[in-house]
Amino acid sequence: MKALTLLMVNDYPDYIDAGEWARSLKARVSGLDFRLWPHHGDPGDIDLVLIDKGTPRRFFEGMTRLRAVAYLGAGIDGLQLGELPAGVGVVRLATRELASEVVQYIVLRVLCRQRHVVEYALQQTQKRWRPIAPRKTSETRIVILGAGRIGRWAARLFAELGYRTAAWSRNPKQIADVACYAGAPALKEALAERDFVVCALPLTTETRGILNSETFRLMKRGAYLVNVGRGAHVDEAALLHAIDAGQLSGACLDVFTSEPLDQASPLWAHPKVTITPHVASYWVDSGIAQVAGLCEQIKLGNDITNLVNLERGY
Repeated sequence: MKALTLLMVNDYPDYIDAGEWARSLKARVSGLDFRLWPHHGDPGDIDLVLIDKGTPRRFFEGMTRLRAVAYLGAGIDGLQLGELPAGVGVVRLATRELASEVVQYIVLRVLCRQRHVVEYALQQTQKRWRPIAPRKTSETRIVILGAGRIGRWAARLFAELGYRTAAWSRNPKQIADVACYAGAPALKEALAERDFVVCALPLTTETRGILNSETFRLMKRGAYLVNVGRGAHVDEAALLHAIDAGQLSGACLDVFTSEPLDQASPLWAHPKVTITPHVASYWVDSGIAQVAGLCEQIKLGNDITNLVNLERGY
């Protein structure tokens, strides 16, 4: 069995410990040659590339032995697909732990808003005792944009908690106790009268900029937005305008068009915007076992599993 060469591109060292990946993968995959970009060695030796953000232009030149690219994020929007060598598969990291983290984040942000966590924190600093009635769960309407693994899971949880829950996706889906909408014509109905709008969509040509001035106008006045998809889903200037005009009551954003978020961005100082630094999912190392399995598939010449549909982009 031939040795396997893996090249890792780590643009997020705060999240991903390349040393831990190297140690764990070498312990699981015999004879593994682990390389860390930009020290790629001979590109003709590389069988597998791990990417966590994107690739520079002409990155794949000379990688004549490349079998697969494993994307360590939730989408593949950072890849230069036009430069990908023919026949090379793109694998999405898909672990229950990563999905669970994002679902936890979604539920957390909705509950923090509904149960007035920020207001109570302020009251504590003022030594003030004033109960605030939350909106009744049975009267709270929420829509999840995106009904993949994360969106379905979140929708089921909200439905079980008693929220009036809906989900919108590109293709028809069925989720128990969840009103499901599909396709662009149904987006207006899906958004109407929702107290919370959660974006968990993949970034594709169809979904880029989907949360804009037009869709904000379709939402219930006073709706609250949570975005765990991609920053490019949101027109940030239109979002701030919608909040300032009272069309939206606020937003919680974990992803941004440009990351890290520029210090000059008006989002930072807006009192009705909550910012977190792309941490809805964090422990990417939960995917080490999946990557080790991918290495064995390549070494054995087996079919590669969990491939992304490159035409759909997810």
